[in-house]
Amino acid sequence: TELDDWPGGIKQKYGTLRPMVGEMMRALNFTREEIEAKKFLGYVDDAIGIWEGGDDMAVVCFPTTEVAGELEQLAAAGKTVIVVNSQFFIDPFKMGEGAEFDESLKNVYLLQSLNLKGPGLLPVKGVLLRTFPDPFTVARKVDGGGREVIATYADKPERKVLEDVFFKDSEERDKGLSLFDRLKKIQQEASNI
Repeated sequence: TELDDWPGGIKQKYGTLRPMVGEMMRALNFTREEIEAKKFLGYVDDAIGIWEGGDDMAVVCFPTTEVAGELEQLAAAGKTVIVVNSQFFIDPFKMGEGAEFDESLKNVYLLQSLNLKGPGLLPVKGVLLRTFPDPFTVARKVDGGGREVIATYADKPERKVLEDVFFKDSEERDKGLSLFDRLKKIQQEASNI
């Protein structure tokens, strides 16, 4: 793929996500007017869309740490807040703020791409997946496509836990590789970026 799959930035992402969010809101009993509303938190250019309706619900896409307070106010007012594609970890200077708010959320669907370092500099690519009420599933991508589940967790695992799981899995799986094969694998993974 290209280095920048979203040359139009957050506005392009919003345009792509908008129809999917509309379908979700229909399933949550939002009215047509509520679904078609064009309301944003902060600046329109930030594309932090918000829709209120259904049974005391608020759907917010691409929220950042700057609007975390507004999301907390919605929740305090008794609304169920549905966060779609949060951007809480984009700003490294506000990471703690975003992490704190993110921890207060319940992940009902999560698909997170993981790129971790394995033993001997071998890259390991995988995913963290959760579809409520199932547990969090950690899977590594296998050669030729597909995924292989290597662990499951009741709660979302911390990054360090994921690194350890992938490191141990990769260490066992790749222990018989020669230096040449390791270099070849690194080159192959680099070309998949």
